[in-house]
Amino acid sequence: MTKKEAVKGTAVALDGKTTLATREERNGQGSSNVTSDDLAIPRIKLLQAINEEVQVGNPAHVEGAQAGLIMNSVSKELTSSLFVINLNFTKEFVAWRKRKQGGGIQGSYSSEAEARVGLQEAGENEENFDIVENPCHLLFVINELGQHVATALLDMPSTKRKVSKAWNTLILDSEKAGQPRFSTVWELASVVEKNAEGTHFNYGLTKVGTAPDAIYDLATAEYDAFFGEKKEAA
Repeated sequence: MTKKEAVKGTAVALDGKTTLATREERNGQGSSNVTSDDLAIPRIKLLQAINEEVQVGNPAHVEGAQAGLIMNSVSKELTSSLFVINLNFTKEFVAWRKRKQGGGIQGSYSSEAEARVGLQEAGENEENFDIVENPCHLLFVINELGQHVATALLDMPSTKRKVSKAWNTLILDSEKAGQPRFSTVWELASVVEKNAEGTHFNYGLTKVGTAPDAIYDLATAEYDAFFGEKKEAA
């Protein structure tokens, strides 16, 4: 048995010896100082035909990627829709590298002025970027079983801003009825839209319903993990 084969086993160590110790007992050891600030927060990306992940032969191509699918930027997992709880909303100013320059996010800033300074400090040519106001939602992503699978950021600039505004309006209506922002489950999918420039995909939202207590408690804990200490400090 090779070492590579041994790793795949649950009871065989690299040296070939067996062990009865349960690894679950040591979960968390060595990670006690890891907070949300130390983690890579993935971004949810709605793929378009022009994205490099879709283009076969491109070094950034993702197997199975196609326009209209939703992708996790860290895991590269692809799906047609997601079940999410909206934890938080902010507005940032994002420096987007122009498509002819390769596309992608250079960085997020609290103001347009800070974005310009950030580009300068990074040694970037501002002419290669578009600085745009970017509505951003922090999402608690769950699967069909109600299990938490990811916490991710959803950028909604440009044509997606109208969806962001409509979403915030629906959430505000729920809050007026006594339901916190993170007590509702939504299905996030893609829809086809047309404009003067052609056909593209945008986000579509469907309200699934009120989160059961178990899911609501998990979402609340996740919100507190991100914002609890900051809120107390204020």
